[in-house]
Amino acid sequence: MLRRDFISKIIEQMVNAIARLIKIDIEKEQEKFSEDFDEFLHTYFQFSDADLAQLTEENEDRDGLLLNENLKDQLVHLFANAGWVFQNNQQTEKAKNCLKIIQRIQNRHSSIYTFPNEESEKVLSKIEALKSKLK
Repeated sequence: MLRRDFISKIIEQMVNAIARLIKIDIEKEQEKFSEDFDEFLHTYFQFSDADLAQLTEENEDRDGLLLNENLKDQLVHLFANAGWVFQNNQQTEKAKNCLKIIQRIQNRHSSIYTFPNEESEKVLSKIEALKSKLK
């Protein structure tokens, strides 16, 4: 019971951190987004954006947060934004890792149907544009 409460509290804090990151205008404040995103990775996954590829690999501890059903949409949005920022800063490998992470999250939850809304459509089009830019 204590472990479940602890995990719930971490997820709640993570939702708040993701919400703050998603609100950053990535067109105007790329440096702030990069700094905050790196801090996010350090806080919740214990590494920096230089080690982003670790999230493409299975790891029971990290996957508990990364593949959490309740965080799916927010994490996809976050990594889509991160991919764009990395691409705009000529960090193509990191941008590709963001796409791999997004695919991993989406594959894990592929059996869950979510009704499309305006926000999810924007994120999906952002992902598709990033994919075509990275080809």
